[in-house]
Amino acid sequence: MNCKSNPEAVFKKLFGSTDYDIEIVYENSKLVCYCEKTHRVTDEKYILSVSGKDVKICCSSEKGAFYALCDLARRIDENTVCDGEYICSPSFAVRGYIEGFYGTPWSHKSRKSVMMLMAKNRMNTVYHAPKDDLYHREKWREEYPEDELEKLKNLVDQASEYYMDFCWCIAPGLSIKYSDEAEFDVLIEKTKQLYSIGIRCFGLLLDDIDEELAFAEDKAAFGETVNAHIDLINRYYSALKELDSSIRLTVCPTLYHGKGNEYYISKLGKNISPLVSVFWTGRDICSRELTSPEAVRFIEGTHHKPLYWDNYPVNDCSMYNEMHISPIINRDPDLYKYSEGIIANCMEYAECSKIPLITFADYLWDSENYDSQKSWVGAIRQVVGKENADDFIVFADHLYTSCLKDINSRRMYEAFDGIEEAFKSGNKEKAFSLAEDYLGRMNACREYLKRDLPICRELTKWSEKYYVSCDIMNTVFEYIKTKDEKLIEELHSLIEKYDAMPARLSNDVNIRAELKNLQNF
Repeated sequence: MNCKSNPEAVFKKLFGSTDYDIEIVYENSKLVCYCEKTHRVTDEKYILSVSGKDVKICCSSEKGAFYALCDLARRIDENTVCDGEYICSPSFAVRGYIEGFYGTPWSHKSRKSVMMLMAKNRMNTVYHAPKDDLYHREKWREEYPEDELEKLKNLVDQASEYYMDFCWCIAPGLSIKYSDEAEFDVLIEKTKQLYSIGIRCFGLLLDDIDEELAFAEDKAAFGETVNAHIDLINRYYSALKELDSSIRLTVCPTLYHGKGNEYYISKLGKNISPLVSVFWTGRDICSRELTSPEAVRFIEGTHHKPLYWDNYPVNDCSMYNEMHISPIINRDPDLYKYSEGIIANCMEYAECSKIPLITFADYLWDSENYDSQKSWVGAIRQVVGKENADDFIVFADHLYTSCLKDINSRRMYEAFDGIEEAFKSGNKEKAFSLAEDYLGRMNACREYLKRDLPICRELTKWSEKYYVSCDIMNTVFEYIKTKDEKLIEELHSLIEKYDAMPARLSNDVNIRAELKNLQNF
């Protein structure tokens, strides 16, 4: 591979060398600038032409070239490179993730690792807004210390290298006095500090604060909270544009979920610039579905397309016993027509977040052809490695408990169904063979989860419960083979231990029902 341009250099850094001979041609034409499906001019479109080991990429920008190279790398990895011409462009204009959870913020190393992987999967946006970053929320007035600022600059530089927009967010709503000009001056000075390290995308977050104004001066000046927020947003946006006309602003309103036509969000949307992006989580804080009709209603109510802050896979607050690594589902295939994009809110667990984030990336790039299960299996292969994926999936199959309400433990129940069917037909040899096969996969998965790896360490609370479920399964099938009554007492003890563990794993009621059925044979 001849590395003559920046995209190729980044490609080599992320994926290594390849024996394909790659030619990149830049042109400024409708063919490579305009997406017919989305009716949008874009710098992310590319045409990938493959003939044997010769690859030609036509695009309008370095970003388009980089995405084409990422596409090629994935095809090489999946052994799906075929001769032909592939015309590609993304469904959603904004495709990204946000570190916006309550809990221990990610380490600098984790932030860089997640960003690198999401760049490989053609995400283009990252929002920095960890709730428990003191300088984001509690100490919003204070400037970042030099060492923290340097780390942020390192992230900004990496995002730029990977053709991603890095958006820094500030959340002053817990304590700001809206009517105090000195407070606004402090906000601008803090913003200028971040501007100095290259940030050109900013977020003003007013979520998870009191709905009523706290200060008498604010009540006298604005009357209602929404009026104070409109004033702050407009002044902040105006100040940003004076600083640099290229700056973009995203706002998270205090009312950030619902129908989209409520008083607060309607008034706010109609009284701020249409160029300001507005975060919205959908019908609920953690929405099972995001639908196009709901997006249209939001547009009608606010005069803005929603930029979805999708509260999946986040598992903070009341969800802390759940582990969300299943694929994203229930987002309409044509949602890209009625929204700016989707920003997925991550978990405190950076390594585990990578799996659902890759499925988001797949959906956001080509929502109309998105296959959640295919994407999920591919994501697991990327994160844990092809050699470990089959083992890991046996465990991950039990972690579908979330607001998405997807079917949990489907692979286990399919295995149980096959075993039961064999028993009922009188073919005990086949039943025991199927049982031994599934138990073998469970135990192999158990061994993988005991390895000293970042993702295994993050999963400890859930894997420890999984080990007990393995013991339960092994005991059940041992009883079926031996009919040793002593095993029944051991089985009940294991089930009590399993039930006492707080981690959410599979559907406990169904597990017990399945075990009861199997004990009958």
